[in-house]
Amino acid sequence: MKRMKWLWSYQIDKTEEWLTNMASKGYHLCDFNAITRMFTFEAGEPRAVAYAIRLDKSILPSTLVQAGWQIVASSNRWQFAKNEIKTEATVYPSRETIVKRARMHTYLFILLAIFFTMGQLNMFLMTTIISGVVGGINWWLMVIPLSICTLCISLSIYVYRAYRRFEKQEMDMAIPQISSGRKVRKIKLGWMYLPLQTKRWLEEQAHLGLELERVTATIFTFRETASKRIAYEVSFEPKVDSSFFTIHKELGWQLKFASNITWLHYSIWAMPYDVGEIVPALTYDPKEKIRGMKKSFFMSMGIGGYILIVSGFTLYMNLFTMPSPFFEWSISGGIRLLLILMTLLWVNLLFKSIVGFMTEMKMIKTGL
Repeated sequence: MKRMKWLWSYQIDKTEEWLTNMASKGYHLCDFNAITRMFTFEAGEPRAVAYAIRLDKSILPSTLVQAGWQIVASSNRWQFAKNEIKTEATVYPSRETIVKRARMHTYLFILLAIFFTMGQLNMFLMTTIISGVVGGINWWLMVIPLSICTLCISLSIYVYRAYRRFEKQEMDMAIPQISSGRKVRKIKLGWMYLPLQTKRWLEEQAHLGLELERVTATIFTFRETASKRIAYEVSFEPKVDSSFFTIHKELGWQLKFASNITWLHYSIWAMPYDVGEIVPALTYDPKEKIRGMKKSFFMSMGIGGYILIVSGFTLYMNLFTMPSPFFEWSISGGIRLLLILMTLLWVNLLFKSIVGFMTEMKMIKTGL
């Protein structure tokens, strides 16, 4: 029996479950074609079989073989391993290469979606203009670019959501919930650009009886509890791998926030401690703290500077190239006003970031 399964590689866990269910019905995987996406099964006795998918050309490590794993099908770099001896095995093939592939494909799909969307929107505008000049609108010429935009955006969203779900599962990015206590939400703008000040603010909230549960953009959700001693860390890493979260959790840290991308990655960690204990920290080395602060600061300046350049160029184009007045009661006038407010907001944020960075560097060097 043969089955074709499109986009299976973006839902690895569901594909493995599907193969396991097929084996429980007596259909066991015996071949696979990566080009045609065709899975071939052979009929047999129903058995409890665990499947694991690898993206690797090398043979199975001896530890996996001893745990009962064996390759049953492969194509290109894809390998399908099964385990009939220990269906509840604690040793599984590494998923690092699959996570990296999914991440690369996700960013590629997003870039392609942006590229095609901008191109099709230009075509849509040109079609509308030409139709207005010539007279009459050819609706088919408008439906095609809109359909392509919709398809690209939908595919990008699907791939991104599948990738994020798989990445969170594989990288142990689960954020624990606090079951009791009234929720209190507070807004803190620009917290990523002031990591040390954010850390101390969170520790003050814990002392006041507000324990951080999670963070959504600039909204911090707390739970009312008794006054606690909790050490917080706001971390920035240019790139994290699959072991980043596991290592921190094994050391006792609780994840409170993780960026939606694993490059340019921000995270917030918490660890309770008792009176008389050393205050927990991701690092006690001042030089290491300074290196982390500099990485975060330079990234903030890079992103903020780019946004200011784009905003400044847009303001220039509106001031000197538009025939209509800059301030007017229209949609264009409202957009220009919002553009000015956004530019001023980023100037203020960058100024605070620079001042905050200098203050925090001094605090680290003086040991405050």
